[in-house]
Amino acid sequence: MIRYTTDEREKKSVILLKEYDGKLTYNYFDEMAQSYCASGRKGWVFALRRNCPKVGKSCKAICAGAKNKILASIRKQKRRCLLIFTMKCGSEPLQIFVSCFDAYLIVKGHSKLRDNPSNSQPDAGKVNLRTYGYGGTGCTYPGRSCGPNYCCCWAF
Repeated sequence: MIRYTTDEREKKSVILLKEYDGKLTYNYFDEMAQSYCASGRKGWVFALRRNCPKVGKSCKAICAGAKNKILASIRKQKRRCLLIFTMKCGSEPLQIFVSCFDAYLIVKGHSKLRDNPSNSQPDAGKVNLRTYGYGGTGCTYPGRSCGPNYCCCWAF
């Protein structure tokens, strides 16, 4: 249950969570992966989900397969990219490539830490999230086991 209150004197809204409703972490893993991927490259970076069957697509194939959608998502930025990346201005066509540059594993089903609404850290020192960055070799991970569950794709 979420209760909203407003202090009229300070004109600030406060949200008090009474219990977890499952909605706050909808993109939690996606956001972690996007942050990881974005820290590795300048420019347009995308963290794409990867299924973990015993035999699955490589991240290289996933990034290549998403090329048209990636390019469509940045199509209005092509001229801006041209100015940023090459410092040229003109009417020549800009060719943008899409490639995998890293792969990332987020281990799901981790333990939950207690809330820390104050300055105190009630679960300080406890191991919680586990992640693994594969680097460039993760782009061609063979898929014989789960391996990475996110692919880092770069439009350049």
